[in-house]
Amino acid sequence: MKNHNNIVLYFLIATFALTINFKTNIFSSAADSFFDYFQTDGESLVLGRLLLTEKKGLTEHAAFLGWTHPEPDVQNKYGFQYEAYHNGLPIANYEGYYSQPGMQAFLFGIICKLTGWSGYEALDTLRWVVSFFTAFAFVLFLYWVLLNWGLATATLTFFCLIFSQWITVYGRNLFWVLSAFYIPFLTALCWLHRGEQKSKHPLLFTFLLMFISVFIKFLLTGFEYMTTVMVMAVIPWVFYAIDRQWDVKKTVRSAMAACGGVLTAVLSGVVWLSAQYAALTGSFRQGLENIFWSFGKRAHGLSEYVYEPVYEQSIQSNQWEVLLRYLNDHAFHVLHWFDNPAWQHVCVINFTFCIIFFIVISIVTLFVKSIRRDKAFYIRQKALIATLWASLLAPLSWFIIFKGHSAIHTHMNPIVWYMPFMLFGFILTWSTCWSLLNSIFLKHQKK
Repeated sequence: MKNHNNIVLYFLIATFALTINFKTNIFSSAADSFFDYFQTDGESLVLGRLLLTEKKGLTEHAAFLGWTHPEPDVQNKYGFQYEAYHNGLPIANYEGYYSQPGMQAFLFGIICKLTGWSGYEALDTLRWVVSFFTAFAFVLFLYWVLLNWGLATATLTFFCLIFSQWITVYGRNLFWVLSAFYIPFLTALCWLHRGEQKSKHPLLFTFLLMFISVFIKFLLTGFEYMTTVMVMAVIPWVFYAIDRQWDVKKTVRSAMAACGGVLTAVLSGVVWLSAQYAALTGSFRQGLENIFWSFGKRAHGLSEYVYEPVYEQSIQSNQWEVLLRYLNDHAFHVLHWFDNPAWQHVCVINFTFCIIFFIVISIVTLFVKSIRRDKAFYIRQKALIATLWASLLAPLSWFIIFKGHSAIHTHMNPIVWYMPFMLFGFILTWSTCWSLLNSIFLKHQKK
């Protein structure tokens, strides 16, 4: 009982620390100049929607996100959304954003109507709410780490999360609602860890859980980073198939049920978004056309559509150059902690370094004798290594399939490295290092 209470206290502290860091950047995980203004353009869509909700209702303009415009118009429409929402300014028209259903703003609108929040109070409080749910999602992940590798690995992984600049800057954003991207992944981890073994109808429940969790993600954030989420959702099957030594039949059937649920949710999302667009325009077909056009703009283009020059340029960009930009981007960047430029090479770590480092750790894990002697731990580490490198497909799917989006949005897309490739890299690094330290300590004691 005492141990249980200690664990509860530990995770309450972790939740509090992550929440406050996501909301305020209290640990300076990211430079203030980066944190304060990150994705205010995206978040302005939510504020525009909330302003329209205040003035005309929750379902106005089919509940789509968008930007409000005054008369006469202003040059900076992003900044105007904040000013207009804070001060309740009048609006002349509304520019809809039709790439996602906007259910996060719909929920925020309900909360504001029930509580009476508005302006600065609403923005600040809703950011706290989003920060908490982002923290809660990562704490659930840390709990899974604790169950499988113990407190030391969970704690060290926690520090990697809290000092990640990318997770930090996304953590409070009202447009992105980062926790939504991890709902299918966390659902899969929880289901496979405890529920799947006890279920009388595991395949049916696997299908339903993955369908529901992916569809919830779609409702909250649309098709943003969807291929990454799809791969991330089924990655836990790699780990559990190896760790629990499933036979081929069980592995294939269970994974196919999960994939079926994921794909059905995506198709349902296409129908939902087209129907929502039809509620605005009266044409379901136009809704489908908008989805296909948007897909082509973000991917490699579709020959039947015409794109603006900026999109055409990103569509025609070189795939390897796009990928190289993301490999050279910063996984950790804490140079703002120090005035001395000599610290630059220590305080800035890019994703290429992380990948090479994880390769080295994988080799060490597979061939060190002290790890191989512990059969159960060795099997788990082999499962973790396979999962780590399978999870690399999740970020690569976005960089490669959605090359057009990736070519333009280099200032924000590095977050997909954490869905969930970097997370498994943290676990492998610290679980292996902790095992080696324990082995060295035991040898020293025997002497």
